[in-house]
Amino acid sequence: MAQNFRKQIDFLLENACPGIRYQVHRDMLGTSVEEPFMKGLQQEILGQANVQKHLKAQQPDGWFGQELHGIDGMDCHILGLLNLGVEASQPCIQKAAAALTTPEIAGHHKNWFRGGEALDADGRGGNRAVTAGILSRTGAREDIPVLQEEIALSLEHMRAALKYRSLEDFSVRGKRERYYKPNARFPGANHISLLANTQSWRGEENLQMVREAVRHGYELMKDCNEYITFRKPKEYGSGFVGPFHFNWQVLAPMEEADLQEILDAPYSFRFGFWLQDITGLPDWARQSTSAWELLADCMEKGMLPERIPEKALKAFRQIAGREPDWRRKISVKCDITFAVLKACVPVLGLE
Repeated sequence: MAQNFRKQIDFLLENACPGIRYQVHRDMLGTSVEEPFMKGLQQEILGQANVQKHLKAQQPDGWFGQELHGIDGMDCHILGLLNLGVEASQPCIQKAAAALTTPEIAGHHKNWFRGGEALDADGRGGNRAVTAGILSRTGAREDIPVLQEEIALSLEHMRAALKYRSLEDFSVRGKRERYYKPNARFPGANHISLLANTQSWRGEENLQMVREAVRHGYELMKDCNEYITFRKPKEYGSGFVGPFHFNWQVLAPMEEADLQEILDAPYSFRFGFWLQDITGLPDWARQSTSAWELLADCMEKGMLPERIPEKALKAFRQIAGREPDWRRKISVKCDITFAVLKACVPVLGLE
């Protein structure tokens, strides 16, 4: 059901930073990025303090930060820039994508993360999954081998999910942790996200298959309160490493009490991560629209950000803050308002 977010959009266009205003125009109002005022906004974005912080981490050969995955990793910096409104076509982004796919450059950097090689070898997706995920967000051609192969692997995980009847079919409950069986196939966040951000696989048969796979995966996982980890084979050092786990519980129907529980959770990052998880969730993965409708209702009633506890607000800023300066209350409201609209508009539409 389409929503009238005009009041919130007008508020953002009047008060928000250039990065938010740009994304409202581009992603919600359908404004062409070729419009002169949009090009002007893009230049303002590149000058924002939080954007400059990322840009200063880019090395002369195009690599961002000191590693592939992590706080100072390629993924963090590139996705950070994109989330702040920097266009994927900007030279800084394209140079980074080229560095990532050029062995002579990537090999000079820490183009791996702990456990990534083992995850790749098992077929769950590790270093290669991170690389493909970055490329999928930068406008890269989908026939690049690593991207093409990770898309195929993601579809393989989806198909496999349809064969299972219980958690025990693809995971083992150890003494302390539940972990995936060797070479088990079951969708993770990397698989769902990669398919959400790519197009080449989207035939009618595949789309129907992934809808059924997510629906079935949700039925298997909706009552599971355990985190399924990954046990490294001995040749990779044994021990456990966290795979890219998908939060299946975000697919559950929501009522107001459920949202309040998220806001009041002792873990202050819960709201920010939950909002991040439901943002950009593709239509073939959604099981209901109740979460987005609830957020839209809270927004319309003026309950956000006032309803969000201070600790949860601070945690949200670390996860998804776009405003460079939170000393003004209006900046906090802009950040929350935009994040909620970014989640809701693609699902509910605009009147």
